[in-house]
Amino acid sequence: MSAMLTEFTLASFKSYSTSRLPLGSLTVLIGANAAGKSNALEGLRFLSWLAQGQKLSSIQYAVNSAERVVRGRVNDLCHRGESNFTIGCYLDSTQWNKLDITLNVRDGELHISSERIIGSTSQLPLYDLDQPSQGAGTDVGVAYNNFTRGKNKPRVTCSDQMAIFVQLDSPARFDAKYPKSQKTIPETVREYQRVLKNILFLDPVPAKMREYSFKSDKRLQEDGTNLSSVLFRLWENNPDNQQAILNFIQSLPEQAIDGLDFLFGPRDEVMVRLAETFGNNRRYCEAALLSDGTLRVLAITAAMLSAPVGSLVVIEEIDNGVHPNRAKHLLTSIRDIAEQRKLRVLLSTHNPALMDALPDAALGDVVFCFRDPESGDSRLVRLGDMYDFPSLISQGPLGQLVTAGVVDRFVKSPHTPEDRKQQAMEWLSRLQEYGNE
Repeated sequence: MSAMLTEFTLASFKSYSTSRLPLGSLTVLIGANAAGKSNALEGLRFLSWLAQGQKLSSIQYAVNSAERVVRGRVNDLCHRGESNFTIGCYLDSTQWNKLDITLNVRDGELHISSERIIGSTSQLPLYDLDQPSQGAGTDVGVAYNNFTRGKNKPRVTCSDQMAIFVQLDSPARFDAKYPKSQKTIPETVREYQRVLKNILFLDPVPAKMREYSFKSDKRLQEDGTNLSSVLFRLWENNPDNQQAILNFIQSLPEQAIDGLDFLFGPRDEVMVRLAETFGNNRRYCEAALLSDGTLRVLAITAAMLSAPVGSLVVIEEIDNGVHPNRAKHLLTSIRDIAEQRKLRVLLSTHNPALMDALPDAALGDVVFCFRDPESGDSRLVRLGDMYDFPSLISQGPLGQLVTAGVVDRFVKSPHTPEDRKQQAMEWLSRLQEYGNE
């Protein structure tokens, strides 16, 4: 069985001191503006970018590209004047289930200063970057597990300008007298590469989806630029996908869409158009004329149906362009396809109607993002991990509780059973004092 991403971790990254983002089958990230939701997603995007084998020296150029990595400058990545930050993750279905990467900002440039994969049943890491570079150098020493007794482990030299786990995927990197290392390490790091590279990020920009795109494009770009290409490949000669797409776009109000069609350009380009039927009249409306909301829903459809099986799909600000009375249908469609294709989905939203539409089974996986009132650090709290979670959700629909500030109060002033016991004892004590007066 292929591994799946179960948790993302970050420390000293942007507005975060330390936090964790647990990932369920449907995780909804909520919180006020400027709470730190985008920073958490940027950290996850950065980890996925590293898994693609990208060089750190190119990050300043990637910031401004369509597939952007992070906002701001390199020096803005660390938390409050610190010079290091750490990002990592947990996988299931593998013995070596935890990856941590620490990056150091030195003279305005990024270097990987520590990286290791550890397991829940082993005292020694699978590998460990334990000799970081100095000054202007970029060579680092990485000790690897040779699965023999003894503390002195063999080493390989790597570059601190790429993630170490993308440099250890060949058996030839390891001494031939350690066949278990030659097998286990490449297999494990390839699984991390697969899981992290396959994360599909979607933050659609409708203005970029109104143009022709090349039919050869398979993977949906983050801003949705090649939406028409991906829909064409999904629709063509695939009745199951056709029905799934039509079911999905029923979340659009006031439209009777019963089919998709495509316009073709002279250079093998394609543009999607929707077929609508009102009464006995059928008309076509191409992407260039579609509303922002329609294009966003089409992009979500394409993302859910084109993402690799078993991968994570991240959809930012899903509420934009979604009509409140269709939020439940949209969420149901997302959950159904996620279950069929074994996807994990991470959504961020401000929309109370969409929060209200969440099924009860998904409420425990809602993650609330907020700023600590004292330190100002961003924090992430999974609602299902709170002691008083049942008490919270019994008070009403989630969207209404968020709007009324109830969730904010619960998260910032949690009450454990010990707290409640102490409060009861204090109340009894005051009652006794009153009775003795």
